[in-house]
Amino acid sequence: MKKNDTKFYLDELKSEECQCGAWKREKMTFCYVCFKSLPSHIQKALYKRIGDGYEEAREEAAAFLAD
Repeated sequence: MKKNDTKFYLDELKSEECQCGAWKREKMTFCYVCFKSLPSHIQKALYKRIGDGYEEAREEAAAFLAD
């Protein structure tokens, strides 16, 4: 993983805006509504650490929500 990739994910986790534009808690990837609309296996995968599978889970979740 590149340093810039890590920064992207850390900045996103520090943000209070979900990709849908709604408010979200800091340290969470998505707002409650988006998170709850994800299948349970993706929800669980989002608890992985950066560098240990989080990035893949986040990208899978973002793609799922975009459909």
